[in-house]
Amino acid sequence: MRIGINPEKSKETPLVHKRHRIIIPFWIPNVQDAYFREQPKVLRYCLQSLIDSINPQQTNVTLINNHSCREASDVAEEFVAKGLIDKYVVRSENRGKLENILAEGRSAFEEYVTICDADFLFFNGWEDEVIRVFNNFSSAGVVTCYPCPNLAFHYNSCWVLRNRWFLGSVVSNDDMSLVEKGLGGNLEKGIFSGLGSRHRYLWREKQYYLRHDDMVAIPGAVHALATMKRDIIDQLPKRKVDVVFKNGYEQTYLDYFSERLGYVRLSTPNCYAYHMGNTIPGDLIDRNKVTVRTKGVFPDYRSRSYVFNSVICQIESLLVRLLRRMNAL
Repeated sequence: MRIGINPEKSKETPLVHKRHRIIIPFWIPNVQDAYFREQPKVLRYCLQSLIDSINPQQTNVTLINNHSCREASDVAEEFVAKGLIDKYVVRSENRGKLENILAEGRSAFEEYVTICDADFLFFNGWEDEVIRVFNNFSSAGVVTCYPCPNLAFHYNSCWVLRNRWFLGSVVSNDDMSLVEKGLGGNLEKGIFSGLGSRHRYLWREKQYYLRHDDMVAIPGAVHALATMKRDIIDQLPKRKVDVVFKNGYEQTYLDYFSERLGYVRLSTPNCYAYHMGNTIPGDLIDRNKVTVRTKGVFPDYRSRSYVFNSVICQIESLLVRLLRRMNAL
């Protein structure tokens, strides 16, 4: 039986709530298979570059261990032991990426949530640049910290009719090559080598962009590394995830709802993260020779009406598809 009164009841210790949470699930089952051999090192570089570049006064990190091997778990637990990880979740089986993101995203109280694969190398300034996009473009709902011009129309019709946009060469070839290299694609036949604007120019040649004063943002964002506003998370489906992994299932669960809230999916014109995959990019590891902490502050957050914007955006989406067929975009 209980004897006495728990002293914590009389303290009423206030809870501190930050503005931004980063959610990173990882699954590294072993280091024997060639594919996974370097993954614990990749995880270490990912976490270290992340911790070195964020502002701990406004950002928390949730790390989800999807029943990984001992070598990978040891890496994660080092960062936990140092107090660098706000929340550490350990699963008894691999539950996949999507279920964990949905569960942890819904339970977070932060106004901005970043979902991230555990194989990205972060460069100094990435969080500041994401903050700048949110501060300069009130219509931004999802922001990726590397250029995604090829995804300009992927669940992303709102920017066409609600913003003044431009077409030009604003993303450097070096940054696009860095993105394509991280994806393991052929630079001559990669994601930026397809016909994009007006079905006339390659994405590598010209990109759509928005401009506010001296700030430029590129329409298009990925779900592998994206910062989104709270009300997008609140709209994500409540239905159960049926499989551990399935190609394309993130689109239905994660990408769809930003557009239906009338938000624009944007990315930075410069590359602030590199997708390591399962290899160590020796030429990029020392890119952050001096740690530069984020100084920017996320803007005040106000949720949007889903019902009203959903109807408007469905009409806009139809119009944009029609314009694309006419080669007007």
